[in-house]
Amino acid sequence: MKINTINFYNYTNILQRFNISQTWIGQNLYLPADSVDFSIHRNVSFKGNLLKKVVGYFQYLKAQKAADDMYKYMVATDEVDDFVLRDMCMEQLEGLQFGIKAFDNLSMKDIQYMSENLHVIAVKRGCTRMCGHCYADAKPQKSEMCWEDFTKITQGYKKLRERMHGLDLFGKNIPVTKSDPLYRTTELFYDADCMDLAIKDKKGNVYDFIELSDEIWNGLGRTTVFDTSGWSVNNIKLQERAEKYAQYFAKPENMKKLEAFNLSFNVFNASYIASRKALKQGDYEKARRLKDKFTTNMANTIFTFTPLLENPKFNIMERCFDSKAKRADGFNVKSMVFLVNDVFEKVKTLYLADLQTEKKYIKSEEDLNLKLSILYAKLQGIYTGLNSSGRMKQFMKDMGITANLLEYDESMKTVMQDLKDNGRYHKTIMHRLIDADGKVYHMNYARFFPTEIRLNLAQKDIPSPKLANVQSDFVVTKEMINRPEIQIIKTAKIEK
Repeated sequence: MKINTINFYNYTNILQRFNISQTWIGQNLYLPADSVDFSIHRNVSFKGNLLKKVVGYFQYLKAQKAADDMYKYMVATDEVDDFVLRDMCMEQLEGLQFGIKAFDNLSMKDIQYMSENLHVIAVKRGCTRMCGHCYADAKPQKSEMCWEDFTKITQGYKKLRERMHGLDLFGKNIPVTKSDPLYRTTELFYDADCMDLAIKDKKGNVYDFIELSDEIWNGLGRTTVFDTSGWSVNNIKLQERAEKYAQYFAKPENMKKLEAFNLSFNVFNASYIASRKALKQGDYEKARRLKDKFTTNMANTIFTFTPLLENPKFNIMERCFDSKAKRADGFNVKSMVFLVNDVFEKVKTLYLADLQTEKKYIKSEEDLNLKLSILYAKLQGIYTGLNSSGRMKQFMKDMGITANLLEYDESMKTVMQDLKDNGRYHKTIMHRLIDADGKVYHMNYARFFPTEIRLNLAQKDIPSPKLANVQSDFVVTKEMINRPEIQIIKTAKIEK
């Protein structure tokens, strides 16, 4: 037997196993019946264990037929927009993932569970900004995917989506509580600032947020989010990168790939916290200098993103403690208002200087007034619903602050029991995160359950920094996810 040829005896046994007729093979594969060359067929390589791959290939063919029928059913019943993969009989679709390298050793039930509300593919981990409230408890240590691993994931999803005729793989959100946000995005970060999101391929070429967001859009068919807390005016590299982003996402055809472009403006910036500590110690000059550093950087960030200012997707998110918090001077709403006014005046000064010189962003007096009115409106929303994850409790302890925070611990006990009882049919869907090393986590953005699912990445042996708030006494097992179907709302087979 040639390396890429399977003999008649094994071939006919395979056909019998999958109940496939010789006539069907001739009509659909255009292959002879006595000795079949599988070296390349339908862009699938059969190198390696030939018999195993041929078995997998025939399983894929049956699964593809089920996927075709499933699509016809959804079209015939006018339910394409309401499609939810978890509602389908997944046994019929087993094998559809054949040949997709990122999904090696994963069942279709694993993939369905992993994909349901896939909210994060963390291409880069770690952050140096050290914001005092960081829900992700981000540390300076970093790890990142290589470009090849990232595109293995995105292109793997693209191929699977094509096999499913574009039906939504990612499910519908069911929040744990009514106050939990609903996400329909797949973000590129968890504990990293998007200004730092740039990864390399094996040749050393760099791919920044533009290329990364394009891959999410083209591969997964989903929007993503840009989040930053700004950068230092002295950081030339990030300044140039930000100007590039501002020009790129100012174009509607590029901004459509984003759900939001967010600037975080809050009282928990490391420079501002240091300023408040210096003030307590009576070092007024140091306190003034550090506060000025913070507001100057923030004003420069807003000024740089001026091309995005009029877009409704551009948001300035202000966070602080509410007025009921005790001993929160410097970190409450009143203090936030002072900071907002300071930054607004500094941006106004930058705009006036631009109008009188380069006219880079401000072309006329009318333009100046328009930009300032839009900026003023976007600076009015102050958010005080802070959660207890990450560094927040330690920050409050260090500063002597008492305040009510959003807690997730109790709801996670309910989620844990739900997963134990119902597996991938759990009621509280929440979200998924794929870490830089390919590990998959069940998350509500503040708490995590590890799972036994892991993608087949080249760099999977390079561990990522530990995620904050991982539940150490519970793992979502493959046994839970791969239990026999316990409910089938719809069938993948259309009635003749």
